[in-house]
Amino acid sequence: MSDSKVNVLLFAAGLGTRLRPATLENPKPVIPLFGIPMGYYLLPYIIEMPVEKFVVNTFYLPEKIHECYDRLRHGIKFSDEKDFIKGSGGGLKQAEPILGNKLPILAGNADEVFFTSDSQFLKRALEKHNSENALATLIVMNHPEAGKKFGGIWTESHSSTKVISIGKETPNEQARPWHFIGLQILSPEVFSMIETGKELNIFYDVLINKLPSHKVQIFPVEMDWYELGNLNDYQEAKKEIAAQKESNPVYKKHFTKLNALPQSKLSDLA
Repeated sequence: MSDSKVNVLLFAAGLGTRLRPATLENPKPVIPLFGIPMGYYLLPYIIEMPVEKFVVNTFYLPEKIHECYDRLRHGIKFSDEKDFIKGSGGGLKQAEPILGNKLPILAGNADEVFFTSDSQFLKRALEKHNSENALATLIVMNHPEAGKKFGGIWTESHSSTKVISIGKETPNEQARPWHFIGLQILSPEVFSMIETGKELNIFYDVLINKLPSHKVQIFPVEMDWYELGNLNDYQEAKKEIAAQKESNPVYKKHFTKLNALPQSKLSDLA
């Protein structure tokens, strides 16, 4: 296995039910934030990595997802799910013929929006993943709602990177919860652990069962991460980002890269 390349799979198959009615006609990654599709916000970080193949999975309104990413003209391929949404685990398994099973996979939610001064954190996470021969490296951050509002990624202690549990239940008094930001690096070995043609969650149906026998670790990053799951969260996040985007150097740098990408044909949500 090469230590210098990675394949990318973005999950864009979801129905976006919490953001309805906005998602009745357009899937969530297509919906713009400051005129930029939410599905583009990860790209400035991803391009810092040595990407071999880039795949986006679809189910809901797939033609809209295709149109959005085809505008980038970077040879992005699509894994179109039929009949039912297969989830993060099942979706990863379906994409195996396109991705191949030789390189690590950066798998993540297409609609994540966050800002960090560490523009190369994914490249460093990949290096750590390969050097430690991990099954999975989960990108996390400090968040007061980790293990409460959001299911936590639990490590043995504050200083440990070893994952011992996933979810809202505290495994023990010493355990520390982290917030998963929707990105993970997976060894291609994971394909052999996923059944074909089923709806499966990569955490709760696959990785959680491998914690005793395989290395699943965290990679913490300092960042401003935004919840955009419903209209109230979207509007609140937009206000907070607007207050930063013209004055905060980290935000300004990220928006400079985003504004170089094709703009959305849609208007921001009201």
